[in-house]
Amino acid sequence: MTQGTVSVPDEQYERLAALAAARGVTPEAQLASLIDDAYEGLDSDPPETLPLGVSDPDVED
Repeated sequence: MTQGTVSVPDEQYERLAALAAARGVTPEAQLASLIDDAYEGLDSDPPETLPLGVSDPDVED
């Protein structure tokens, strides 16, 4: 993964910092983890079934 900078608005940074503190990591480490999770989700195979209440727009009822 390449290094870069990410701008986080103040109100979102406060939430990020609180989440990081609850997990015992720095806000930067928490943000990196969230970004890694997002990229991992892009690479994963789609689930066999969707959660209750979620529909697939490509499938007609």
